[in-house]
Amino acid sequence: MLLKTSQRGAGILCLVSFVLASLSQLPAQQQTTPQLPSDATRFVAEVIQHEIKLDDTDQSYWRYLYVHADEKSSYERDVIETKDGELARELLRNGQPLTADQRQQDEARMRKLVSDPDERAKRNKRKKDDADKAKQMLKAIPDAFVFKYDGFDSNLVRLTFFPNPHYDAPTRELRVFRSLSGKMWIDPLAKHLARIDGTLFEDVTFGWGLLGRLNKGGTFNVVQKEVAPDHWEVVSLDVNMTGHAVIFKTLTVREHETFRDFQPVSNQLTIAQAYNLLEKDREPVSANGRSAVPESDARK
Repeated sequence: MLLKTSQRGAGILCLVSFVLASLSQLPAQQQTTPQLPSDATRFVAEVIQHEIKLDDTDQSYWRYLYVHADEKSSYERDVIETKDGELARELLRNGQPLTADQRQQDEARMRKLVSDPDERAKRNKRKKDDADKAKQMLKAIPDAFVFKYDGFDSNLVRLTFFPNPHYDAPTRELRVFRSLSGKMWIDPLAKHLARIDGTLFEDVTFGWGLLGRLNKGGTFNVVQKEVAPDHWEVVSLDVNMTGHAVIFKTLTVREHETFRDFQPVSNQLTIAQAYNLLEKDREPVSANGRSAVPESDARK
């Protein structure tokens, strides 16, 4: 789900006369699109409510490949979600297998998570806090933005969005929305967000600019896809921001993250069992080359 990413997310967008006027010119495939609410804000709100409901009731666990790249380095990790939290083995660093020392450090990190419940609790709390913030931002979208229908891309409804001038942001994170505009793509049949592109059209300051600033022109892109029947996940995230933090410290955030090769695992899987699975497939190669781990094996 979109909410699974701090790790894996948030969004934006709005109106309808354009679509109604252009329906007769759409290809036959697009004419089968279900009737959309005349109010684009209502449409977006319904989709977001659907996303949140599914996320709240989702009990599935997955194994996937996570790839992170920024200005300084890159790494690939084989990640397994469990009822005790997730566990990941680093496969590659800067495109190369880990050295003996790096591998030893990675093993020590994993073993500590497996054996130390306090360490797991701290890590899981951080992830929950991030997920709660992502959910808060997702819920705020229909209030924070004005939405306009903007046509279709294949089977996706495209919308544009810009700040709602009457929105009073209750938190510092949500104040960013007042300076954000962009586009959103929605699958109207599945009622899922498929893509969000956002751009800061003005500088964003915190604490009158003394605590931090995000510079005008910063962008982000989030893509979500159906990775299994009726199951959607964020598959890529791009952030390109610059600014300052704590008065004079330069802030540059250029990150690219991808999530792929999703495979279901048992929702009864423990973190110790996940460690054993990662030990079994410990060769330092891309997860594209690893063997699949069906649910039946994960239950053993």
